[in-house]
Amino acid sequence: MRAGRRTATAEQTAAESAIRRRTAAQPAAVDPAYHRAILKIALELKKPSALGYDAIVERTIRSMKLDPEGFRRYLGENGAKNMSLLLATARGPGL
Repeated sequence: MRAGRRTATAEQTAAESAIRRRTAAQPAAVDPAYHRAILKIALELKKPSALGYDAIVERTIRSMKLDPEGFRRYLGENGAKNMSLLLATARGPGL
């Protein structure tokens, strides 16, 4: 009887550990406004009279009333993934 209890407890612990790992691997919810802000930045960068990247980001943060630290952290965390695509799109032909 005790062996059965240990097995059930071990299985429960393993299942709980797997759930914690999956939950930890999932990214935190991102404000949808951040995605719109990235698109706005890309469109601004496409303009012939575009200011510098930093000026456009700052103006976008102010105009959209975004959390400056949160948005910049989002840009930094996704820099390798999203920002390189954004900058390539902004500098490329068409859009």
